[in-house]
Amino acid sequence: MRRLDRGDVALLVCGAAAALLYSNFLLDFTRTRYVGLYDIVSQLEAHGQPNAMFLRVTDVICVVLVACLLPWVRAALPRGAWREVVVWSTVVFGIGAATAAFVPEACGPDVTCVGGAVQNAIHDGSSIASDTALYVGVAAAWLATRRTGPLWFARAAWWIFWIGGVVTSLLFTYFQATDNPAWAVGVSQRVHIVCISVWIMCLAVFAVQGRRPRAESPTADAPTRLRVQPPSGG
Repeated sequence: MRRLDRGDVALLVCGAAAALLYSNFLLDFTRTRYVGLYDIVSQLEAHGQPNAMFLRVTDVICVVLVACLLPWVRAALPRGAWREVVVWSTVVFGIGAATAAFVPEACGPDVTCVGGAVQNAIHDGSSIASDTALYVGVAAAWLATRRTGPLWFARAAWWIFWIGGVVTSLLFTYFQATDNPAWAVGVSQRVHIVCISVWIMCLAVFAVQGRRPRAESPTADAPTRLRVQPPSGG
């Protein structure tokens, strides 16, 4: 196994920063002393909220950083349809997340919202499309690597899909409908978000393999080499 070079470190730092920024509610807590711990994160980004601009800007920066990882993620994945699903699902995730940041919810928590139905519909639709696409990509990553490996990546995809993509989504939907207990909505959503952050970091670690020669990373694409034919005798 070769040592990490500057390019590898850059990818890992890029992934770590993107993962932290996607779970930007953690940074928000340090600024608000844990106010809004149980509120829906999207409502904290509404106009008029104390750290709304901070949260929206960090969402967009996260999207840019994730996009920087994708060429190497694609190179490290085995060739085939599932590779393209992983990449393009992640692209849709980024577009949806950026759209939701540019079009926030109309009203914050504990505010009686009058109007803003179209704005809320755009925001909610973008958020749902973003998260759904991300977890479709997670499932595709498992399908792409379950036989070829690396084993850790396939296992991570499997667990993140079921815990973050299925279980927490169902819990969030249930608690949002019942509002009992009220705090569970925000908590289940935050677990869902943290799972996405973990996946982003997994992509960064996996992307490092995209920079390795084929001898070190059997599933990665290698640069095409021209074969020089010896001159024929005569």
